[in-house]
Amino acid sequence: MDEITLASWEDNWDAWVQKYIAAGTRSKEIDLVVETLGPDIYHFPLFTHAFCQEIIESAERQAQWSTDRHSFYPTTDVLLRDLGLDDMYHKVLEEFCHPVARQHWRLEGRRWLETMAEESFMARYRAEDQQLLSIHQDFGDYTFTVGLNTDFEGGGTWFPRHQVLANPKNGYCTLFPCITHPHGGRPTTKGTRYILVSFCRRRNLYVD
Repeated sequence: MDEITLASWEDNWDAWVQKYIAAGTRSKEIDLVVETLGPDIYHFPLFTHAFCQEIIESAERQAQWSTDRHSFYPTTDVLLRDLGLDDMYHKVLEEFCHPVARQHWRLEGRRWLETMAEESFMARYRAEDQQLLSIHQDFGDYTFTVGLNTDFEGGGTWFPRHQVLANPKNGYCTLFPCITHPHGGRPTTKGTRYILVSFCRRRNLYVD
């Protein structure tokens, strides 16, 4: 059998899910694995350690980090599209993440089911350069953030209006709505913090 890798998701989806998607989430047990961190702030296990390690290694190996994609609140980041992993991640969001949002917020209709678009990227916070991100609102309907590692200190997504700190690590995913939940990245004081971020919104919202 061929080796399962991040890029081989189309060859054997079931084996890929078994290797990279966390137990409970892979069987879509939403009520079993999703926890509430605060008002409309949820988190759940999404990826295994193998996924987290391999995607970090891929990003660092390709070294396509940018600091100029966002004009007002720039992050050190790289689009998953530029890593060749955008289609894979879109499939993960469709299968395991968007259903969580639809269930918890009772999102119904074709626009929520068939027309979601995402901008997905990996962001990197390091104590020696970009440590934090100021309070802001994301451009979308809702956002998923996934913590990829544990070997850092500080960090986390702070929601000042709700007084909640979400600091998912090692494959945990946080979900929150954009317009009502301004947030920022608290300083990473030691080591490097890696996260995946997906701004999710309905495509062609006002077009039939």
